Amino acid sequence: MRNENVVRDLEVSDGHTNLRATYFVERGILHANIGGKTILLPVGDGAHDESVRQLLLGQLRTRSWRERIANYWRQRQN
Repeated sequence: MRNENVVRDLEVSDGHTNLRATYFVERGILHANIGGKTILLPVGDGAHDESVRQLLLGQLRTRSWRERIANYWRQRQN
């Protein structure tokens, strides 16, 4: 198991956008700071960095989806 209270960084990219997180584990809770928002998750059996990677990928997917919806509605207004 990884040391608690050690701050780590992780960055992921979808080819267009990079997203970075800073995270640490304290008392069995994963604290991840992504884009100025802190997300708290209970620590599971998996690796901490993989949990944070999945959070970042989810954020990238959400951003991509929102951009597609916004572009769709912009085109409909014209």
